[in-house]
Amino acid sequence: SALLTVAAPSLCVLGVTAVATASVTGNDAPGEAGEDIALGGDELDEEAAEAARAAHAVANKQFDTQLQGLTAAADDYAERASRTQGRIDLEERKAEEKRLAAEEAKRKEEEAKRLEELRPKFFLPVERRGLSAVYGQSGLNWANLHTGIDFPVRYGTPVRAATDGTIRTQYHVSYGNLMIITAPDGTETWYAHLGSYVYQSGFVQAGTVVAYSGNSGNSMGPHLHFEVRPGGGSAVDPAAWLRSKGLEPS
Repeated sequence: SALLTVAAPSLCVLGVTAVATASVTGNDAPGEAGEDIALGGDELDEEAAEAARAAHAVANKQFDTQLQGLTAAADDYAERASRTQGRIDLEERKAEEKRLAAEEAKRKEEEAKRLEELRPKFFLPVERRGLSAVYGQSGLNWANLHTGIDFPVRYGTPVRAATDGTIRTQYHVSYGNLMIITAPDGTETWYAHLGSYVYQSGFVQAGTVVAYSGNSGNSMGPHLHFEVRPGGGSAVDPAAWLRSKGLEPS
C-alpha cells in the first residue's frame, strides 16, 4: 500500500507532467503552425503584390502603346488635315485670283468700250481749215469737174485718216502719190498729191497721221486733194460729207 501510495503520486505527477507537457506541446504546436501560416500569408501577399505590380506594368505598357497609337493617329490626322486645308486655301486663292482677274478684264473691257464710244470716228484730213478748190469746180487743171476739195497746206503737213479703215496706196499720173482708206461701211476717202507715206497698208483709226502732204502728180503747188466715194463708187461732195459728220472744212 505504501508502495502504491508512493507510486500513485508518482503516477499522478507523471500524469500531471504528461498533461502539462501535452499542454505545453499543444500550446507550442498551434503557435508554430500560426507562425507558418503567417509566413505563408506573407508570401502569398508578396506574390499577390508582385502579380498586381506585373499586371499594372502590363496595363501601363498597353496604355502607353495605345496612347502612342492615338498620338500617331492624331498627328497623322493633323498632317492630313493640314494638307487638306492647304489645298483648300490654294484652291480658294486661285478662285479668288481668277475672280479678280475676270473683274479686271471686265473693267478694262468696259473702259475700252467707253473710250471707244467717246473716240471721234471722223476727222478733218488736215488741221487747217479753208479750201482752195471745191467739189464740182471747173478749171484748167481738170479734164472734167473737180471731184474733191483742196486744202492749201504747206509741203510736209501731216495728213490724218478721216475715218477708221484699211489703207492701200498707189501712184497715179493725175493724183500722184495716192492713199485710199476704206472704212468699215465701204466708204473710201482719197488723199492725193502726197509727199510721203507713214503707212502703206494695214488698219488705222480715224485721226491717225498716215502721210504728209506734197506736190506729186498733176499739181500746181503743195496741197491736199481729198475725195469721198461711198461704197467705192462715184465721188460725192467731201465738204457736205464732212459737215454731215459734224466737221467744218472751210
